[in-house]
Amino acid sequence: MFSDLVELFRLVVFVLLKGGWVVLVAALIYMFWKLYIDYIQIRYYNQQEWVYLSISAPRESEKSPLAFEQIFNQLHAIHSTYQPAERYIEGKIHIWFTWEMVGIGGTISNFVKILTKHRDTLEAAIYSQFPEAEITETDDYFDRLPRYHTDTSDFDIFAFSFKLANPDPYPIRSYLDFEHPTADTFVDPVTGIWEELGKLNPYEMFVVQYLIRPWDDKWKVKGYELVQKLKGVPEANRKPAGIGGIIGKVFGPFLDILIRPEPTMARPKKEEPPSLMLHLSEGEKIIIAAIERKLSKLSFKVKIRCLYLAPREKYNPSPVYTAVIGAFKSWRATNLNALKPDTDHWTKPHYWVDKDWEKSIHELRNKYRKRRFWSQIRRRFIIHGRKHMMLNSEELATILHFPTIEVTVPRIEKVTVTKIQPPPELPVAP
Repeated sequence: MFSDLVELFRLVVFVLLKGGWVVLVAALIYMFWKLYIDYIQIRYYNQQEWVYLSISAPRESEKSPLAFEQIFNQLHAIHSTYQPAERYIEGKIHIWFTWEMVGIGGTISNFVKILTKHRDTLEAAIYSQFPEAEITETDDYFDRLPRYHTDTSDFDIFAFSFKLANPDPYPIRSYLDFEHPTADTFVDPVTGIWEELGKLNPYEMFVVQYLIRPWDDKWKVKGYELVQKLKGVPEANRKPAGIGGIIGKVFGPFLDILIRPEPTMARPKKEEPPSLMLHLSEGEKIIIAAIERKLSKLSFKVKIRCLYLAPREKYNPSPVYTAVIGAFKSWRATNLNALKPDTDHWTKPHYWVDKDWEKSIHELRNKYRKRRFWSQIRRRFIIHGRKHMMLNSEELATILHFPTIEVTVPRIEKVTVTKIQPPPELPVAP
């Protein structure tokens, strides 16, 4: 055994002396760079002034989710661009906001956390579509909860996040797919979430947290490449992508001169059609049209996290989270995309080999994941955690909007008193 360790040590020393130290130094530099970036970004985030708002839905709303699409289009204005010095020295990051549907004991509330300087933008966007809505400043409901500890707390949690089943350019079903073209009705899948949150027991709490970060169009390059691929556009006719395509375009003719092959009898080239659109099925054309529609609208980086909380003696998350997951499955399009829970990383880890052998390791993994989710959901920090999803304003409005007048879910916080402007001729007391 000792001789094996000596041989291993000699091997490591040999690799380092023969140039392996370069890889080690590069790995250390990369690690410290990531830690530095993480530090300055968290510092910048903590320096910002945030406001926590409670939003009461209008008492009766006849508007479709299109109104919320316009709200998100207006909120996209909070996206900013920064110079390299601002990003890598000051730690400035593209900011985001959170919208949370919270069910506490059966009462459903909407909360938004946003930068104080962006509050006017949010209020203008909501009031422009829903003049009867009510927005008031409030405290963070997490501040009313005791500190969570996996072993000593009187309550326990279950948490998970959602992810896309397919690559980002593929869209989910939008609210347009739930509108009946002739009966003038709208079947709202969000009702399933509201119904379940409205049935919570007085001691239960469930949070659906949307972290929404307006983003630019650079990610759409891969989406348009996918469209060309699905259309059957030949490689030669596609636009060069990235720096590799630019280098090939600039230096390609010079390389052809240097390594030009011997002249041979040129064969006539077979002309290829610009694309294969004429040979695609109707289903394939629908997929291409749906992707192009998604790419044509404003984009957001989105993370969706869910949290169930209840006293340990009454802890029973399964009926609640299964119903919420079922509601999210309503936006699934088999040929396009779907929102599904990230079961590989939720608070209930899977066993690798044997349940009994891994019991102690399984408990440690479970506690670690609970602490991680509790911190992420409470801090609302979008940079940490699993990968984000790219959704456009139409998709966001589909999964997040006020209930319509046809929905009769009880105990949703709504405006109870209609406020109107006083008449201009009303006398004013001196």
